[in-house]
Amino acid sequence: MKKKIKLPLSIFEIVAYSLLLLLGIWGFVYTILGFVCEFLSPFKSSLAAQNIAIANNTAGMGFMYQGFLIMGLAILAAVIILLANAKKSDRDFERQQRRAARLAKDNKVVDVESTPVNE
Repeated sequence: MKKKIKLPLSIFEIVAYSLLLLLGIWGFVYTILGFVCEFLSPFKSSLAAQNIAIANNTAGMGFMYQGFLIMGLAILAAVIILLANAKKSDRDFERQQRRAARLAKDNKVVDVESTPVNE
């Protein structure tokens, strides 16, 4: 019989963290592009022109601020998932501790011999 392996992370967590990592990398790339565009502004480059065009269409948020926003959203979502799963893990751990204490208490059987009292 095969032993069932208990993964430290659920499938949902693995998929969610992978997607959030990709989202964070996307935000990081946008941030780097924004920093590069800050230094390319005096020069007439197509990347700096694209940054200005994006900023005009998105309420003044160029590559850099969009990258900060995307990274912030990815970090916020990861923290929420971490907190939810930590709470679940704590509940499971406490349940196991209570069960272990209850089983330890039930195994303590004391044999008592009674002697008749002579009056």
